[in-house]
Amino acid sequence: MAKTLGMRKNPVKDEREQAFKQAALKVFSAKGYHRATMSEIALEAGFGKGTLYWYWKSKEELYFALIRQMHEEFLQLVEEAASRPGSALEKLGWMGGEITELYYRDRDFCKLSWKMRAEELETFSPQYVEELQDYIKRTKRALEGIVKQAVEEGSLPPADPYYLSCMLLGLVEGMEIQWLEDPSSFDLRRGMELAMSFLLFLGETGKRASTGG
Repeated sequence: MAKTLGMRKNPVKDEREQAFKQAALKVFSAKGYHRATMSEIALEAGFGKGTLYWYWKSKEELYFALIRQMHEEFLQLVEEAASRPGSALEKLGWMGGEITELYYRDRDFCKLSWKMRAEELETFSPQYVEELQDYIKRTKRALEGIVKQAVEEGSLPPADPYYLSCMLLGLVEGMEIQWLEDPSSFDLRRGMELAMSFLLFLGETGKRASTGG
């Protein structure tokens, strides 16, 4: 019985944690990491600074909690796509749609992630930098598996799967930046659809070339 009670979530604690995260997201997005203060974040959330420090011991820890959330969600989608049945292009198509919706749902998290990557990483603790790099490596590794399948199926050119996966990731990130900078002139959903059409075109072209058609 004691074990069960210990595993129950505290709804008040969860609500406060989310309130702090939303407040931190707003303050960090507006002022950047270095200019933001824990006092401002606590005030924005409507709680005392002491309560905020009960959840996170430092501004850096809170900041990376937000970054971690975005990268974990992105990684989970890529790993789920890799484990799905079907062709590589079907996996990429599903992944592209899910990632697009994730971006629209977590736009502010996307902006914060790019702000962090633009910061001098040397100013952050090595443990957090290593954690971020680990997420990126795991994402590339999962995507590389899908790309390798695409090469074997003839849907992508016979090239190094690692470099092809980096190029695809770069394409997605490039569209993300265009959308974040000016969403009125770049529709991310349309951009992702065009990217998938391009991949399908490459796949069909590759298959025709391999069969001499």
